[in-house]
Amino acid sequence: MATTSGPLRVRLVAALLALVLGAGLVVLLLGGDLHAVRRAVAGTGAWGPLVFVVLHVLVTLVPVPKNLLAGIAGALFGLGAGVALAWVAAVLSAVVTFELARRLGHEAVAAMTGPRVERVRRVLLEQGVLAVLIARLTPLVPFTVVGYGAGVSPVSRRDHLVGTAVGVLPGTVAYVAVGASAGQDARTIVLAGGVGALLLVATGIVTRRLRRR
Repeated sequence: MATTSGPLRVRLVAALLALVLGAGLVVLLLGGDLHAVRRAVAGTGAWGPLVFVVLHVLVTLVPVPKNLLAGIAGALFGLGAGVALAWVAAVLSAVVTFELARRLGHEAVAAMTGPRVERVRRVLLEQGVLAVLIARLTPLVPFTVVGYGAGVSPVSRRDHLVGTAVGVLPGTVAYVAVGASAGQDARTIVLAGGVGALLLVATGIVTRRLRRR
């Protein structure tokens, strides 16, 4: 699964731009008195996290930017709880799309998602859990399409679950960190963005090395 470093650099730059733009969008969507919004969410008790997870699963049935949802989790719930919730929601969303695709079949899924799912399916034929891990780590590979592609491939449920659980974690931490910095001072926002960028760069390096194996 070798690849050139050029396309990977393009994906990394695009992912870093998405990180910055996503942070700005989170601030705009949750702008105003963000602390009041956080207090209101905290006042809902267990309902706030539960509603977030359910909405995450429903929204990611169609190709939407999962990382924006991670940023919103950080803005609403903070870094620690945001990472936990966004990670659990992402894994559950992946399981749902996988099982849905497995039941609908290849033709129905291809009709919904177009040719991208076939490309993902062919890649996942090669190395099982490693292919799932690489797909989840690679910046800008659509989260939902990977789930559907895995569902119509011979990848086992265990390999898909393990590859997803590990692969989505770095990006989740990066975008939640940016979201959690919303409403803070400029230094905190820059620091969070820097940490997120470093995580994405490290993820890209790891992905490239895995592809060369």
